[in-house]
Amino acid sequence: MSNEKSGLEKFKLNYTSRVQKKIEEVFNFYGKNSCDLIEPMKYSSLNGGKYIRSLLVYATGATLGIDEEFLDQPAIAIELTHAYTLIHDDLPCMDDDEIRRGAPSCHIAFNESSAILAGDALQSLAFQILSQKKYPQISSETQLNWVNFFSDTIGLCGVAGGQFLDLSINNRNVELKELEKIYMLKTGKLIAPCIMLPYMLDNRYPDKTIEILELGLTLGLCFQIKDDLLGYTSSSERLGKTKNKDELRNQPNYVNTLGVDEANKKLQEQKERYYTKLKNLGFNNTILAEISEYIFDREF
Repeated sequence: MSNEKSGLEKFKLNYTSRVQKKIEEVFNFYGKNSCDLIEPMKYSSLNGGKYIRSLLVYATGATLGIDEEFLDQPAIAIELTHAYTLIHDDLPCMDDDEIRRGAPSCHIAFNESSAILAGDALQSLAFQILSQKKYPQISSETQLNWVNFFSDTIGLCGVAGGQFLDLSINNRNVELKELEKIYMLKTGKLIAPCIMLPYMLDNRYPDKTIEILELGLTLGLCFQIKDDLLGYTSSSERLGKTKNKDELRNQPNYVNTLGVDEANKKLQEQKERYYTKLKNLGFNNTILAEISEYIFDREF
């Protein structure tokens, strides 16, 4: 049997390594004259994640034929922001989880105040990276569009708003429509930039903005439903975080609202919607489609 890696495995290995190296370079540069706050920032950003969001950035760029060096800023910014959301998500006042990626959560490894400040600093650093003028080929208008779109992604009408709504449904029954809205804000809005920011570098699809955005949001919804299912079908060791955390907190999700079978059906429905959108854009049979399948089939 051949030990040769598939094209997908090579892509994942190559770009996971690339974004890790780029993030390390960022911390080495900005950490020269900084305080010890850099340590919880590094701890939470370089602690064995799957880097799915940056893989989506590079996969979208590859699908559009964009040079990989032009994709580094969006990839780094999104991963730093994702790390910030996980730090805050684990805090006692939020989801109160002591394990993240198989290790103590940031507020356990350090302390709550350091975790909060590390999250704040990661968000600020993400915007600093995204707005840096590094390549003359990337226009100032494009970078302004990046910052504007990404601000919406993580703010009132995005991740922060979604987290607020998520906390508000604790200990009560919800309609599926309300749950879907929360998922679109909390998860979909942070997956969408992985496709939208590379798309903003390409001027061949000026009339496809809504379709591209909907593609990213639908993928984000699929991602979260899959996450709900894994919380019931996988183990804490495999997941790297507490299994059935929503159940322990009496927090509604797709599985405890619909049951495993119906949640799986909803996931299949959303996957079909996603692949239809992908095909309509001409993006089927691309590395973006392969990375999407990897997301759907993951076991942790």
